[in-house]
Amino acid sequence: MNLQLSDITIGLTVIAFVYAWWSNISMRERALFKVKKHCESLSLQLLDDSVAGAGWVPTWANGGLKIKRTYKFEFSSSGVARYPGSITLLGEQQLSLWLSPHDF
Repeated sequence: MNLQLSDITIGLTVIAFVYAWWSNISMRERALFKVKKHCESLSLQLLDDSVAGAGWVPTWANGGLKIKRTYKFEFSSSGVARYPGSITLLGEQQLSLWLSPHDF
Protein backbone atom coordinates (compact mmCIF):
# COMPACT_ATOMS: atom_id res chain seq x y z
CA MET A 1 0.00 0.00 0.00
CA ASN A 2 1.38 3.33 -1.04
CA LEU A 3 0.14 6.28 1.06
CA GLN A 4 0.56 9.79 -0.25
CA LEU A 5 0.88 12.84 1.97
CA SER A 6 -2.50 14.03 0.67
CA ASP A 7 -4.13 10.75 1.82
CA ILE A 8 -2.77 11.21 5.32
CA THR A 9 -3.86 14.87 5.38
CA ILE A 10 -7.40 13.99 4.28
CA GLY A 11 -7.58 11.19 6.87
CA LEU A 12 -6.42 13.45 9.69
CA THR A 13 -8.87 16.18 8.62
CA VAL A 14 -11.77 13.71 8.68
CA ILE A 15 -10.71 12.45 12.11
CA ALA A 16 -10.48 16.05 13.42
CA PHE A 17 -13.99 16.88 12.16
CA VAL A 18 -15.46 13.71 13.68
CA TYR A 19 -13.78 14.44 17.02
CA ALA A 20 -15.03 18.07 16.98
CA TRP A 21 -18.58 16.90 16.19
CA TRP A 22 -18.49 14.27 18.96
CA SER A 23 -17.07 16.76 21.46
CA ASN A 24 -19.75 19.31 20.58
CA ILE A 25 -22.53 16.74 21.10
CA SER A 26 -21.00 15.77 24.45
CA MET A 27 -20.85 19.40 25.64
CA ARG A 28 -24.46 20.00 24.54
CA GLU A 29 -25.56 17.01 26.63
CA ARG A 30 -23.58 18.34 29.59
CA ALA A 31 -25.23 21.77 29.23
CA LEU A 32 -28.68 20.15 29.01
CA PHE A 33 -28.01 18.17 32.20
CA LYS A 34 -26.88 21.29 34.09
CA VAL A 35 -29.88 23.32 32.90
CA LYS A 36 -32.33 20.54 33.87
CA LYS A 37 -30.78 20.26 37.30
CA HIS A 38 -30.90 24.04 37.84
CA CYS A 39 -34.52 24.31 36.67
CA GLU A 40 -35.57 21.45 38.96
CA SER A 41 -33.88 23.11 41.93
CA LEU A 42 -35.96 26.26 41.30
CA SER A 43 -39.19 24.35 40.52
CA LEU A 44 -39.15 25.55 36.91
CA GLN A 45 -40.12 23.58 33.83
CA LEU A 46 -37.53 23.27 31.04
CA LEU A 47 -39.58 23.61 27.87
CA ASP A 48 -38.96 21.34 24.86
CA ASP A 49 -36.42 19.48 27.03
CA SER A 50 -33.57 20.87 24.96
CA VAL A 51 -30.85 23.48 24.59
CA ALA A 52 -29.79 25.08 21.29
CA GLY A 53 -26.31 26.21 20.36
CA ALA A 54 -26.04 29.99 20.20
CA GLY A 55 -22.30 30.57 19.97
CA TRP A 56 -18.96 28.82 19.66
CA VAL A 57 -15.69 30.73 20.16
CA PRO A 58 -12.14 29.38 20.58
CA THR A 59 -10.55 31.10 23.59
CA TRP A 60 -7.14 31.02 25.22
CA ALA A 61 -7.75 30.27 28.94
CA ASN A 62 -5.79 28.69 31.79
CA GLY A 63 -2.73 28.17 29.61
CA GLY A 64 -4.52 26.36 26.80
CA LEU A 65 -6.95 26.64 23.95
CA LYS A 66 -10.55 26.05 25.05
CA ILE A 67 -13.90 26.46 23.37
CA LYS A 68 -16.45 28.81 24.87
CA ARG A 69 -19.94 27.54 24.01
CA THR A 70 -23.24 29.29 24.66
CA TYR A 71 -26.58 27.48 24.60
CA LYS A 72 -30.07 28.98 24.77
CA PHE A 73 -33.21 27.40 26.16
CA GLU A 74 -36.72 28.27 27.27
CA PHE A 75 -38.36 27.61 30.61
CA SER A 76 -41.66 28.26 32.33
CA SER A 77 -42.65 28.93 35.90
CA SER A 78 -46.38 28.50 35.39
CA GLY A 79 -46.62 26.24 32.35
CA VAL A 80 -48.16 29.07 30.31
CA ALA A 81 -45.54 31.78 29.67
CA ARG A 82 -42.19 31.05 28.01
CA TYR A 83 -39.02 32.73 29.27
CA PRO A 84 -35.54 32.63 27.72
CA GLY A 85 -32.37 31.49 29.43
CA SER A 86 -28.77 30.74 28.50
CA ILE A 87 -25.82 28.76 29.77
CA THR A 88 -22.16 29.36 28.90
CA LEU A 89 -19.45 26.71 29.17
CA LEU A 90 -15.70 27.18 28.84
CA GLY A 91 -14.41 23.72 28.06
CA GLU A 92 -16.24 21.59 30.63
CA GLN A 93 -16.50 24.40 33.20
CA GLN A 94 -19.76 26.30 33.60
CA LEU A 95 -19.16 30.06 33.40
CA SER A 96 -22.72 31.32 33.72
CA LEU A 97 -26.35 30.31 33.76
CA TRP A 98 -28.81 33.14 33.13
CA LEU A 99 -32.58 33.03 33.57
CA SER A 100 -34.86 35.80 32.40
CA PRO A 101 -36.90 37.51 35.14
CA HIS A 102 -40.10 35.52 35.53
CA ASP A 103 -43.21 35.17 37.71
CA PHE A 104 -43.37 32.55 40.42
